[in-house]
Amino acid sequence: MKKLNLPLFSILMLLLCCLPIQAIMAGNVPLKEDNPNQPLGCPNTSKAPVRIALDVAINETDITLNFLYPVGAAQVTVENENGEVVYQEAVDTFTTLDAFIDTQSLDGGVYTLKINYGSTNLVGEFEL
Repeated sequence: MKKLNLPLFSILMLLLCCLPIQAIMAGNVPLKEDNPNQPLGCPNTSKAPVRIALDVAINETDITLNFLYPVGAAQVTVENENGEVVYQEAVDTFTTLDAFIDTQSLDGGVYTLKINYGSTNLVGEFEL
């Protein structure tokens, strides 16, 4: 029987214990396809499900957008409860797959996150 490499095993166990703590500290912003012609609560049965190419997480200081693969130029917009644009940025996903939105300057309330790339329009809400 082989001996376990104690330093390697210790590092692996430490990583496995720390990963759940990081997941607890951050929250996700659920995204859905933005389709203004579709009634609320009614699933769109005429189209195949949309594969969302990014993961959005929020923590105390910012929102992190992690694109899973390059999708070209993506327009990122944050609107407040009144529909006013409080943040807007174009992200070139061929250059970087990560984008960060600083939320420290935003007041408390419910905000809408809109992400547009190609023919895909995604929308999600988050609260500060």
